[in-house]
Amino acid sequence: MSLRIAGDRATLRDWAPEDAAALPGLLAPHRRWHDTNGPYLGRPTEEQVEIKVRLLAERARLLPDELPTPRTSLAVLDTGSNRLIGEVSWYWESEATNWRRMGIVIFDEVYWGGGYGTEALRLWTDYLFARTSAPRLDFATYSGNPGMAAVGRKLGFTEEARFRNARAWNGQVHDGLVFGVLREEWLARRDGLG
Repeated sequence: MSLRIAGDRATLRDWAPEDAAALPGLLAPHRRWHDTNGPYLGRPTEEQVEIKVRLLAERARLLPDELPTPRTSLAVLDTGSNRLIGEVSWYWESEATNWRRMGIVIFDEVYWGGGYGTEALRLWTDYLFARTSAPRLDFATYSGNPGMAAVGRKLGFTEEARFRNARAWNGQVHDGLVFGVLREEWLARRDGLG
């Protein structure tokens, strides 16, 4: 059975074949989300967008039992319209210590500031702690993305690292930031104990 985690605003689900039609427009190099999601790494080329669309389309054709548990990436939808608006993901920061770094991006700027990213990250964090034995989860951003820092703080993540003057972009130098949460902190907060 395909994975689907529904929230009031945001829903996480496995990638579906119908996502391939929307992805080229959502991932296009001109989209504003590239200014907040690691812009110091450079905007993707059209070829890189095509490769990502192809990889996600290939993933969407897999049967649920062919997908990894935990999932490494899920689509983010607007719960009300079922419209694709973003992605959550994770990768190993250190497999030896079971340290996973999460990512989230809301591709469609129409949905910025409406709580979709906050709810998607909350659902994703719940899912990863439920499906893994990870002692901690974190995400990285930079001081030029105050919205992402606010999402982390709102959800109870702690600013664990600030690499001062580490990220150059758009004629300015910004701090690199890492926000993390320990399993026991997350569970206590979720259960109303923290």
